[in-house]
Amino acid sequence: MCLTAVADILCCTGMACCKTLCCCCKSCCGSTFKEQIKLAYILLNYVTIFVTMIFCYFLQGLFDNYLKFIECPVDQNSQCLGVSSIYRICFVMMWMYIFLMIFMLIRGEIAKIANEGLWPIKFLFIALFFFGSLFISNEFFQGYVYFSIVISGLFMVFQIIMLIDVFYLWGQCWIKIYDDGGEYMKYILIITTIVLYGGALTLNVFNFMWFSGCGANIFMNIFTIILIVGATGVQLLGWNPQGSLLTSGAMAIYIVFQAYQAQSSWPDNECNSLSKSQGTRIVEIVVGVLLTIVSLLYLTFGTSNSSATNIVQLESKNEKLESQQRESNQDEEQQQLLQNQQKLEEAQAIVKEAEMQPYKTNQYLLFHFIMFITIIYMMILLTNWSQPDFNETSFQAYQPNKLAYWVKMVTSWLAALLYIWTLIAPHIFPDRDFS
Repeated sequence: MCLTAVADILCCTGMACCKTLCCCCKSCCGSTFKEQIKLAYILLNYVTIFVTMIFCYFLQGLFDNYLKFIECPVDQNSQCLGVSSIYRICFVMMWMYIFLMIFMLIRGEIAKIANEGLWPIKFLFIALFFFGSLFISNEFFQGYVYFSIVISGLFMVFQIIMLIDVFYLWGQCWIKIYDDGGEYMKYILIITTIVLYGGALTLNVFNFMWFSGCGANIFMNIFTIILIVGATGVQLLGWNPQGSLLTSGAMAIYIVFQAYQAQSSWPDNECNSLSKSQGTRIVEIVVGVLLTIVSLLYLTFGTSNSSATNIVQLESKNEKLESQQRESNQDEEQQQLLQNQQKLEEAQAIVKEAEMQPYKTNQYLLFHFIMFITIIYMMILLTNWSQPDFNETSFQAYQPNKLAYWVKMVTSWLAALLYIWTLIAPHIFPDRDFS
């Protein structure tokens, strides 16, 4: 009975906190409840990783009793414990999303409760399982890294799709401002496009300089140029009316940056002059985190809810009609008000039904799968795609490896090919709506 009461108190407290935060979020950005739930999981990922890194890098004394299990060398406790903590917390978070996906497969009310509520239990799960993971030897995570690198490739495919959408919207938004009479936007469009293509060209030139020791890298850089020129040429054909050179320029710099990241992961010093550069690792991590945030936020807020939009429009129209009714009691206006009130109630019913729909479909299952691969990608990204060498006498955290090289390079090519496909698809299938 006592445990039941404590659980009820924790659940009620958690739900109250979440509802308060959701109200604030809705007031600030007009987000729907679905978007708030997704945003909560995104914040949970980043906050949990950040807090763990703070504890393990700056409050290491708390873990002194567990260092014999983690097997960190005494003179390198700071870096070893910090990297080990990232592996462990992301491993725990990965299992949390696996359990959530299982609940989504069960469906029904239990799926709704597991997804939207039980936040104190989720925090407790993370804390307890992280504590338990301290008893796992680092040797386990050395093998786990290979699995994680491959899974991270799946996240990068997802990221490519999200970024292509974002770049299209960016170009369309600025062009619309120009079409609506903003003459100044013409110069901004031209300058930004030149900067993007110039940045892509400059970085590719540096790629030739930094990674010129091997013929394979020279071929990779030449092939990257061919892909960018090909994508730009297809764009100029005008087969996709939604496309723009601004979008192509943004994709160009992304493709070249992915090629740069790939080649910086090659373990041979003769082929990779940046293999020992700390600055390279910092740049990759910072840019990677920013692109991840953009992708996840677009996943959460990128699609509009037409029913919610209809409600806002109908409510605004009702307010106007009510104001007119106070000034005049004409039967025609009152009838119009009643009709709009009926439409408003119908739209609200649609939204209410839509809020329950994810638990009858695979929408949240897909979201939690994306969060599953995201947390694995974050682990690999924050440890710089490395295969660490853990032993009792030495520790080397950041070691480039060939598997990371190929995963990054293939995703760079895939990004170019997917973008080219979006340019030619409307021409091949003119009857389909690609907007």
